[in-house]
Amino acid sequence: MDIEKLLSKYSYADVRLESSRDILVRIQDSEIKVSAGESQGVCVRVLKNGSWGFAASNGNEDINDLLKQAERLASLEKGNVKLKDYPPAKGRVNKAIRVVQPDETVKELLDAGKEMAGKAIVSRRINCNDSIVETEFHSSEGAEIIQKIGYSYVSCVSVAKDGNDILRGVETCGSRKGFGSLDLHKTARVSREKAQRLLGAPVAPKGRFTVVLDPEMTGVFAHEALGHASEADSVVDRESILTGKIGKKIGNELVTIADDPTADDFGAYEYDDEGVKARKTTIIEKGVLRNFINSRETAAKTNTVPNGHARAGSYDSMPIVRMSNTYFSRGKHSKEDVFDVKNGIYLKGMKGGSVDIFSGGFMFKAEEAYEINNGECGRVLRDATLSGNILRTLRNVRAVGKDFGTSPGICGKMGQEAPVSDGGPHIQVEDMMVG
Repeated sequence: MDIEKLLSKYSYADVRLESSRDILVRIQDSEIKVSAGESQGVCVRVLKNGSWGFAASNGNEDINDLLKQAERLASLEKGNVKLKDYPPAKGRVNKAIRVVQPDETVKELLDAGKEMAGKAIVSRRINCNDSIVETEFHSSEGAEIIQKIGYSYVSCVSVAKDGNDILRGVETCGSRKGFGSLDLHKTARVSREKAQRLLGAPVAPKGRFTVVLDPEMTGVFAHEALGHASEADSVVDRESILTGKIGKKIGNELVTIADDPTADDFGAYEYDDEGVKARKTTIIEKGVLRNFINSRETAAKTNTVPNGHARAGSYDSMPIVRMSNTYFSRGKHSKEDVFDVKNGIYLKGMKGGSVDIFSGGFMFKAEEAYEINNGECGRVLRDATLSGNILRTLRNVRAVGKDFGTSPGICGKMGQEAPVSDGGPHIQVEDMMVG
């Protein structure tokens, strides 16, 4: 099939073809569920009269028929969509991936799961998603990009019980190099140790404290609070607290945050789902808001340069503005400087929360916490919740460590999921609400 010839009939249209091999494993104590298979699909977009038309199929439907269907949908109403000019790219990405068969996957997960057994552990759960995805992108402008990439993600949940206390320890790991590159035993062991540490721990005190965030919590703030607010679709719809603030100082000089799909991490890719070459985008530089992350459509609306952040969850979804690897940059403070707190709280890990990017309010639940007394970590605490305002928090950062760590995750937006990572150093923030 001559895709280029089909696309040449349109002022702008593109085609994405996708095939994947997926292994899904769920182990709940002694119960094992395995699902393995292959899938494929195709989708098209047509831009006409300033409106998108989108059509997708997982069957044998002809691409020409899908293009005609999308064109009809685009013709139903007149819109204001424009695409920022971008030179059509041609590229091929073929990542080396260590393939493991389903029976071996289950065997290795069961072996690692033994690390989750221990004192007070009453339940263990392991979820695994191992996928290899091949995609093709073609556009009427002449872009042609073929990519083969892998995603392997494992979550271990250990449940500990002592009397009426029931606590969970969660640890995840992810890789773009295949299931065989995951450190399963460490992931399982850490989930157990978290649950056991929390048994008998007192509830965190309520009040305003100077807090220290570990790299995972720092990353959560960078992604959930700042990152989503910097997605240009929310900005142009005036739903973000960052709307109208480019070039303005929104944090202190210790704060630099970037989104980098070129980093060798779980959210990495070389081309986005509009055929744009991925590149690092500095969102905040020394406290000043410099950029938003965008698609070609939002780049046109904000009169900026496309930076490769249009991603689709799968072939049956339109590309939308998404993060990749979102990092709070390391600073110059020693660990002793960051923990130089007379009376505060150290917050580690993340087990849920919420963000309102319009008002800037956020709330994160830490997996575990510790008292800080005169720079030293004391007893472990549980049920610690951190809440505040995005801009106020950016101004209240008082120390940024030299260390650095990242965590993999699956980010949901508009019903789509995408692999991402976030991270940063330990940071100290004053006057935060803990409850």
